[in-house]
Amino acid sequence: MRIPTKTISLLAVIFTTVIVLSISSTDSVIAEVDDIQQDAAVTIKAPALVIEGPSTQETTVAGLSSDGKIRVEIIASNPAKDEAMSIDIKFRDANGGSLKQHVNYDIVATQNGKEILSSLEAHGQEGHGTHNTTPLKSNDSVDIKVKLLGFGLPDEQENWTGPAKEILYFNVVPEFGTIAAMILAIATISIIAISAKSRLSIMPRF
Repeated sequence: MRIPTKTISLLAVIFTTVIVLSISSTDSVIAEVDDIQQDAAVTIKAPALVIEGPSTQETTVAGLSSDGKIRVEIIASNPAKDEAMSIDIKFRDANGGSLKQHVNYDIVATQNGKEILSSLEAHGQEGHGTHNTTPLKSNDSVDIKVKLLGFGLPDEQENWTGPAKEILYFNVVPEFGTIAAMILAIATISIIAISAKSRLSIMPRF
């Protein structure tokens, strides 16, 4: 059976639209690292790493410290209006992947410029921490800032090891995969309908 040229063109346009939507939702996940040095104006940015793009429930992103030794991973629930966002953060050795013990850090999250989470001088004895924001005002993206303060016991700051005074920025966006799936479903139904109509129009009449 020969598929009409119009049907092929429509199929190409629809699938292109779905691909663009999928790429735009995944590429919106960003992680950057700034090396903030006292009395220094130079900013060093380490490469961003995306572990997993947005899913229907959560987003996972990661960033490296400027010396490449510490890997910071964030698993955050996707932004949803009137719901609190859960943020699970882990600090790993970039080489072996093991969790770093006794990490000290600040974490601040904002949405549309308004603070929704602020936990300063947090301590992760086992190398990880869990935080929850206040209920979100919208489904808009959420910015997360993590500042490394050093590694060591909370009451022994003079013995803390680095890296320290580095700030990592993450951005978590709403999930758009459902929209793309709906468009694909509608497109498939439309193509089937057009193909059926085309077959009927070319059938011989008796």
